[in-house]
Amino acid sequence: MSKLQQRTEALLRSKGYLTASVERRKRFPARGKPACKLCGALPMIDIAVDLWNVFDLIAVSPVALTVLNPVIYANPSPIVFVQVTSASNHADRRNKIIASAEAKLCLLAGARILIQSWKKVQHRFQAHDEWISLDQFVFGLADTAEQFYEDEKRQKMLAREPGYTLPLSEDLKDENIPF
Repeated sequence: MSKLQQRTEALLRSKGYLTASVERRKRFPARGKPACKLCGALPMIDIAVDLWNVFDLIAVSPVALTVLNPVIYANPSPIVFVQVTSASNHADRRNKIIASAEAKLCLLAGARILIQSWKKVQHRFQAHDEWISLDQFVFGLADTAEQFYEDEKRQKMLAREPGYTLPLSEDLKDENIPF
């Protein structure tokens, strides 16, 4: 976990959130590096992968219920997905989030999305928070999980990934091909 993520986690915990990192580390053999001559082990590199390639942390606010008359009031969205970054990369992270169908579906599910960027001001780090809303998202992203999986399947077919083939039109069936 980076220093910026540790700062964000400490800040959110001080505000009463339960936090956890949702990024994972993947290990790959380093390309072009020779194996060890003694034991044969390949040098490895570690890469951090965010949840849905967008989020670093998840924060949950314990819901304080208040009973007034027969109505129960609660925090409307106690789950927050957080992207942590430096101030210089804030706009890039926002663009990545608003182009993500997974992030849009998180908002539609009732969660909130926070981009927290850090900048050093007078020798001290300060956080800048930006909350993402539905009206910021790119037009045409999926509104349901079913649409999301259909779009994902269509993208894999167009990319010609193994196991996915484009459907043939009726004119191209085997019996209609003259050779």
